[in-house]
Parts: sequence; C-alpha cells; structure tokens
Amino acid sequence: MTEENNMISECIIDKTLKGHDSGTKTEDTTPKSRPGESNYGSEGSMGRCSRVAAACLGLLCLLLLVGIMVLFVYYNGVTVRLEERLLVYRTSNNNLTEQRDELQVQNKNLDEEKADLKRRYNMLNQTCLEAWKKFGSSLYYISDGTESWEESRQDCLKRGADLAIINNRAEQEFICTFKRFFWIGLTDRETKGTWKWVDGTLMTTGFWSPGEPNGASIDSTEDCAEVNTFNDPEKNWNDLRCSERRHWICEKLADQ
Repeated sequence: MTEENNMISECIIDKTLKGHDSGTKTEDTTPKSRPGESNYGSEGSMGRCSRVAAACLGLLCLLLLVGIMVLFVYYNGVTVRLEERLLVYRTSNNNLTEQRDELQVQNKNLDEEKADLKRRYNMLNQTCLEAWKKFGSSLYYISDGTESWEESRQDCLKRGADLAIINNRAEQEFICTFKRFFWIGLTDRETKGTWKWVDGTLMTTGFWSPGEPNGASIDSTEDCAEVNTFNDPEKNWNDLRCSERRHWICEKLADQ
C-alpha cells in the first residue's frame, strides 16, 4: 500500500508540475518588444524637440543681433548728428561770446568817450559862460583878437549871436565898461548916410563922437561903426573903414 500510495503521489506531483508549465507558456504567448525598442522611440522624440528649440533659439538670437545692429547704427547716426549740432551750437556760442565781448569793449570805450566829451563840454561850457557877460536879457561876448567888421560878424554868427545892437543909454554904459575899440552891429553900406543895425532896424539913438559920422560922401569907405570905450560914453562912436581890424562884441538873448 505504501508503495502504491507513493507512486500515486509522484504521478499527481508530476502532472501538477506539467500543468503549471503548460499554463505558464500560454500566458507568455503575447508578443514582446525587442530589448531597448521602447527607449529608442522616446529618445528620438526628445531629440527632435531639442533641435527645434535650438533652431528657434538661434533664430531669436539672430533677430536680436540684427535688432542690436540696427539700433547701434541708428544710435550712432543720432549721436553723430547731435555732435554736429553741438559743434554748430558751440561755434555759434563762441561767436556770440566774442561779439558780446567786443560790444562790451566798444560800449566801455563809448562810455569813456562820452564821459570825456561830457567833461570837455562842461569845461567849454564853463569857459563860454565865463567869456559871456550877462546884462539885462542879453549875453555879450568880448573878443580877444581883432578882425575886420565882416569877419567879426561871421564869428558872432558862428556863436549863435550877432554884432551888438545898442538900444539905450544903459546898454551903452555897460559896453563902455570894457576898455577897447569895438566893432558894433551898425553900418550904412546898404545906403550911404542911412545907418542900420544888423537886424535891419534903423538907428534911432546914437552916441557919436563930435563930427561923426563923417563918411557920408559917396567916395567914402567908412561904412562901419566902432565904439571907443576910452572916451566919454555919451559920445564915443566913430565910422570907420570896414576892412580895419578891431575887437568886436557879440550879443545874443540869454535864453538861447
């Protein structure tokens, strides 16, 4: 019995093992991939993506480089134009500065000339005021030199005056305070024997010396009047040739 039981047990075990082996082979009938086949496909996809990304990145870098170059060229052009304008502005500014300095120098010189002219004017004005003597409403200028009657009158006209016109005794006495022989503004050159003042009015009051005027004849050349202030103020006029040289006295209104 025992031997039979052992034989039965061995048979069962053997069948069981075979059945197990047979079941295992049935399960493994599904096709299997070759070793490394799945990993190769994944790695290929990743490689293509990397190449596309690299190409895009390279294109972006190229575009960026082109953009930088364009900006550089533009900036360089703008910089050059700005430098040119700056140079023009600096040149203009330098020119204006030089012109300003020149104008300041000229203005300073003009101020100095103005001050000098004012000083000289004041001196001349003071000298003129001292040379002119006031009496009544008139100013009188007494010459230092001697000239003919006509030249004496021209000098008075240059001074804005004319040879003195004596209208009354007070004026006659004032003129006689200056001890000289003077030409006055009285002549009969236009009509012999008709004595007129330089303003065209007839002489109405005269202070002739005795026997004067004595040149009433046609042949006489004594057509101009002088005052001899060394003589009596009541009678010190004399007719004389106009070419004789005498001092002269000019008269003008004080408000001129």
